[in-house]
Amino acid sequence: MQLIVVIATAALVLALVSADEPAAARYDGFKVYKVFVKDEQQLDEFKKMSSNLPVHFLGAIGGPDKHYDVAIDPANHEAMESYLQDNELGYERTIDDLQAILDESVPQTKWLFPSKHSFNWTAYHDLKPLYEWLDYVTIRNHLKVTPFVIGYSYERRPIKAIRISMKLGNKAIFIESNIHAIEWISSATTTCFIDRLLKAENKDMKNLLWNYDWIFVPVLNPDGFEFSRHKERLWRKNRKPTGFSNCSGPCYGVDLNRNFDFEWGETGWNIDVPCDHWYGGAKPDSEPEVKALERFVKSFPRKYIRMYLAFHSYGNMVLLPYGHTIDEFPENYDQMMRIAKAFAAGAKVKYGTVFRSGASGLLNYLVSGSAKDWAYGIRHIPFTATIELRDDGSKYGFFLPASQILEVCDEVTDGIVAMVDQAKAEGLF
Repeated sequence: MQLIVVIATAALVLALVSADEPAAARYDGFKVYKVFVKDEQQLDEFKKMSSNLPVHFLGAIGGPDKHYDVAIDPANHEAMESYLQDNELGYERTIDDLQAILDESVPQTKWLFPSKHSFNWTAYHDLKPLYEWLDYVTIRNHLKVTPFVIGYSYERRPIKAIRISMKLGNKAIFIESNIHAIEWISSATTTCFIDRLLKAENKDMKNLLWNYDWIFVPVLNPDGFEFSRHKERLWRKNRKPTGFSNCSGPCYGVDLNRNFDFEWGETGWNIDVPCDHWYGGAKPDSEPEVKALERFVKSFPRKYIRMYLAFHSYGNMVLLPYGHTIDEFPENYDQMMRIAKAFAAGAKVKYGTVFRSGASGLLNYLVSGSAKDWAYGIRHIPFTATIELRDDGSKYGFFLPASQILEVCDEVTDGIVAMVDQAKAEGLF
């Protein structure tokens, strides 16, 4: 989603592009603004900030009539405010110290995983304890959980997955998360939902557990996730060198959700710029993580997987195919909208969280080569969606405090219950 960060010093830029830099990037005193772009003229001026200020975009810029979050170092925030005022761009400051917000997401004492029962959803966890927990639930539930290593990342980390199945003949729902490293809430929500599904404490959850198979890839981008955890909180891509350099040195990473072989490279913000954070790669399927996911999905019989959900943040949206166009829609788009709206209705019940639904090209911004479009366009899975989790309208954006993980899990669980019920009524299962 939308996030713009102004990088003030060469040292900070180096931290963004070099995996060898020992110190993690910090954002002490960085201010965050919400900037409102009304029309195409304002959008052009907004994009031109990179010519007037040392900006570095970490999130795609869509069209006008949207708002975008902008972060800037304390030395340059007055200059940015002047630029916005001169170009009549509305804005409001939402965060006075970005580092303080980032610190809310990281436990003050490192969690050492002393007990297999210690994994919880009151903090964001590193890859190692997350994988250890996944191994633990697999062993504990060995009759119904099957583990997979679907492939390896560029830095040779395993990409782990599990399937939960209680009986033969069920159709499957596939969920992947943390394809973007920065989006910690996505894998936290996935693991929380796995926990609730396996414990199945009420009628609705028992129905989901017994009557559907579930396939989960909690962290599709383990290299980027670990880099985001320990080096650069704002990192989005994987960590494979691109073979290109800029003034800061070698450039790393491809936006994995721009690399799938469906309408690859057709459209998208700076997807052809190797040092930007939405770079779609030199060719489709160039990244080992993308190849691993595609192989894994293809390993199951056609018509077995009936729903494909990609958890992302942020924005409170259920995004349907297609992303590369605003003129073309799936044949069963009306059906998909009914299922998406069912999720939104269910997710709203507990906390009043409002989710919007629609084709991603219309509702969000144009982008090609995404996982959900590949799942629909190539594998013909009848319902595919990117679910953009909280939050929309508050100050946190990508940096949702860990204190909200359980609330997000609540609303997503309720949304999935309603979504699956509607999909069944629509004949998908």
